[in-house]
Amino acid sequence: MDPVTRKDTWISQSRKNRIAKWGLRVASFLVFLAVWQWYGAKPEMFAVAPPSQVFPAFYEAMLSGELPKAAAGTLYTMAVGYLLAVVVGIVVGFGIAVSVWARNTIEPIVNAAYSAPMALLIPILGVYIGLEFQGRLFLVMVWAVFVIIVNTAAGVRETPPSLMEMAQSFGLNPWSIYRKVIFPSALPYILVGLRLGAGRALRGAVTAEILMSTTNLGKFLIDAGSTFNMPKLLAGIMLVILLGLVIIQGAEYLEQRILSWRRV
Repeated sequence: MDPVTRKDTWISQSRKNRIAKWGLRVASFLVFLAVWQWYGAKPEMFAVAPPSQVFPAFYEAMLSGELPKAAAGTLYTMAVGYLLAVVVGIVVGFGIAVSVWARNTIEPIVNAAYSAPMALLIPILGVYIGLEFQGRLFLVMVWAVFVIIVNTAAGVRETPPSLMEMAQSFGLNPWSIYRKVIFPSALPYILVGLRLGAGRALRGAVTAEILMSTTNLGKFLIDAGSTFNMPKLLAGIMLVILLGLVIIQGAEYLEQRILSWRRV
């Protein structure tokens, strides 16, 4: 088989794989909607409104501007808190990986905090920071920062010693070693942490708006739930899920583009 024919065969197979993948996804989604409609249409299942009621409620809330305005406020809190988590997480992660002092003092705290429910901090934040924007911002940051720290530290530690030795043999100074050897080697781990942290930041923002000060999407969900407006409540939940899906898929796409040089 000549190279041109082999390339055409590979492209054709790749296209078929993509079609099969998206066909399976669409079919699974349609089955999910059918089961949801069947289950939600039962009279005794009033708490699970069917799609025939949820989608019109979603459209109405979007058209009135209520849902986009609430989502914009939530995304702003999430974005600012996430950026703070990225800066703190990468710096602390590098520090834990390269410093014996940080490894023995900060890392145990990070591991303990990573496994603890972040909602437990809300009473403390309410006393010292407040329950408004500053408190919500801090909760988003701590919700996302620990997974970034853990992944960054793991990536730096996994830098092959052979690369370090080669860099030193070429006379690179410590700053050049960090910039040209350690950081590129740890980048896949860091990007995974950033992707996971983005999802956790959205969860933290919505949780903060529900449990701290009811505003934005948190207020939308609480208002709908308190009036037993189940189609509206599920419409808000559906938007949160869609936002999470877009954020994670976008982060995964950027991760693949940034790391494309590793597959060359």
